[in-house]
Amino acid sequence: MIVHNRPTPGNKIRWRADFVCPNHYPHNPKKVMWYTLGMKRTYIIIAICIIILGGLWYFKKGKTQITNSTTGTYRNARVGVGFTYPKILSVNTTDDVVTLHHDIPYLNTGACDMMGDTKTYERLTDFNVTIRIIQKNLTDTVRTLSPYIPQENFINDELVASPGFIETFKIGKLSGFAIYEGAEGCGQTTYYFSVGATETLVVNQASIQALSTAIVKEARDKVLAVPGVISPSKSESIFNDILKSLSIQ
Repeated sequence: MIVHNRPTPGNKIRWRADFVCPNHYPHNPKKVMWYTLGMKRTYIIIAICIIILGGLWYFKKGKTQITNSTTGTYRNARVGVGFTYPKILSVNTTDDVVTLHHDIPYLNTGACDMMGDTKTYERLTDFNVTIRIIQKNLTDTVRTLSPYIPQENFINDELVASPGFIETFKIGKLSGFAIYEGAEGCGQTTYYFSVGATETLVVNQASIQALSTAIVKEARDKVLAVPGVISPSKSESIFNDILKSLSIQ
């Protein structure tokens, strides 16, 4: 209830605000001080919450932008494949073969010193993968691209695994075989995946001798010290991510 002083001549009515709402507007100075401090704390807490939420939103937005700017998407209906890849790799298509490549500035004598090449190169390849689809079933594709495989590795006209030579390989939606073709860190691993009655996905992953355990650690560490080099572990991670994202167009 509102209570006011009795008016006197020449004076206006003076309203007693402390009786209007004694809990919110206390007449006691100490209560006024504590009330004011409480309100300030409330405002400070609200401001901190707004700053934190705003920071989380900005970080999430920034993270998404970074991901989009460093990842590319490849789709080619003529080749018949699509996948995502890090943009540190170059991607080229020649004769329906997709090549993903990366190299670094490092003087070397070639991808494989067993070849006896005396020529020097200013750049060293640290990642190279090719992808293509062969219009044959898996067995015929293997016999065409890997003719050295003996007949005993085919049973009922189908390729069978041979530990240490022909390994079964599954990743993502792909299931097939992996065959290492090389020695002493040279060569490549060829992956065969059946993607249709008469279609086989073939992926070749180059072995990088300069980064393999076939090379002494001191020499290998020199290559790994080059800025931007793709290490063996990172290379394997990139390769697996590409295969996991791969789809047949």
